[in-house]
Amino acid sequence: MPRRETSDEIDERAAQWAARVDNAPLDPAEEAELQAWLAGDARRLGAYARARAILVRVEVARALGAGYDPDRFLAVDGSGDCGDGGQDDSHAGEDVVGRNPDISRRRMLWLSGTAAAVAAVAGGTIGFDRLSRGRYYETGVGEMRRIAMPDGSIVNLNTASALYVRFDSARRAVFLDAGEAQFEVTKDPARPFVVTAGSTSVQAIGTAFSVRREPDAKVSVVVSEGVVEVARAGNGTKPVTLARNMRAHADAHADTPIDADTVDPELVQRQLYWREGKIAFTDATLADAAAEFARYNAERIVIPDPALAAKRISGLFVATDPAGFADAVGAIFGVDIRRDGTAITITAG
Repeated sequence: MPRRETSDEIDERAAQWAARVDNAPLDPAEEAELQAWLAGDARRLGAYARARAILVRVEVARALGAGYDPDRFLAVDGSGDCGDGGQDDSHAGEDVVGRNPDISRRRMLWLSGTAAAVAAVAGGTIGFDRLSRGRYYETGVGEMRRIAMPDGSIVNLNTASALYVRFDSARRAVFLDAGEAQFEVTKDPARPFVVTAGSTSVQAIGTAFSVRREPDAKVSVVVSEGVVEVARAGNGTKPVTLARNMRAHADAHADTPIDADTVDPELVQRQLYWREGKIAFTDATLADAAAEFARYNAERIVIPDPALAAKRISGLFVATDPAGFADAVGAIFGVDIRRDGTAITITAG
């Protein structure tokens, strides 16, 4: 099994890429190399975003000069909203900030927005509008976050996930760049709540639903309350309306139809157990269960025997306790469990 990169190694590589991009535009081969590197580990996107943000902050500091007083700047300027309200600073005055007459408040706000949104640039598919204002959130492997949005909506962000949020007066936009999130949306008919995951978008007004984006670009949507509309961007595929206890799957090809069906309400709730740090399996193969645990843990579950990997299991387990799951498998199927620090190997007894 290949050795897994440490966080320090990822940060160092991300800093190298950020410096290369900052120095000059990448040629097609370099761009392809960067995208391949970002796709190789869910942690890399966040590390690259942080590295780009650091470069932006360095440039801001250089431009403002040694005499810049951040408290004085913030006290004078009243338009620094970073997440909501739809304020427009296009008519803001070009007042001098600090000792540098070339830096206006409007320019400073743009730079601040850029620092917050550099992760969107990393994906290579986001338009300039995502750079105006917004916030970026991410979780590491095994980490879950509950985030309160400016409008009162709640976002539950699952393990190894990343999203960018930008609200304005017309729309509440969320871009799920990786992983999974569950949304509890505050009703606001004047501002639809739109989640974009690759070429798939989910629109709601007031509802609760989850969106999962797989590494292979497949997207799944599950609705627990209200109604949402699932659509594909840039083609003639008909949007699909989902009501409570319905789900949809969209594959990586933007021109294929969206599959939708109704599911048991209990299954919907079981799929949301991750919000409590747990994983629920219903007649899942051991191979699928091992893959699910890999989302939450650096320690991997390995099952070399295909026949054993095909056996099925049901139950509720702690997401960050693969050893506990392996012990349960050992007790149920009478198999051997071996740990070597990086992997838990399950073999027939």
